[in-house]
Amino acid sequence: MKRFLYCLLILLVCSCSKMAETTIPNYPVYLELDLTFEDRALKASQAYKIYTQSNIGPLETAGFGGVLVYHGFSNNGGTGETYYAFDAACPFEAQANVKVEVDENAIYAICPKCGSKFEILNGIGNPVEGPSKSYLRQYSVTQANNKLYVRNY
Repeated sequence: MKRFLYCLLILLVCSCSKMAETTIPNYPVYLELDLTFEDRALKASQAYKIYTQSNIGPLETAGFGGVLVYHGFSNNGGTGETYYAFDAACPFEAQANVKVEVDENAIYAICPKCGSKFEILNGIGNPVEGPSKSYLRQYSVTQANNKLYVRNY
């Protein structure tokens, strides 16, 4: 009986953790952003830009619905700023052409179709309002001098 209850507990924990996953398919992402020239606007706090296949280079890829790059605040308890990247597609709608929009305070990304609101200030992308229970798909961002590299590997 104890073994059965233990297995049931493990099953419940594992099934609950799936709620935090995103419904956005895993598409290739690779961006090289230059903070000295064409992408220098991202240097400002809470600056953001959505990159799609139409506004990136021929060797770059922009995920499923485009890539939202955001200059937010550290989510590890630090006081510094850092860069985050999310797929711009709403995980509730899960359509490449339904992209989130950043609100006027640059704290939330909001889906114009379903109204889901996602917190992006601290780089988590968690749903805080609306029907979505899934997080925004997040991509890796590394910085080397004045270059940002966004990848999904």
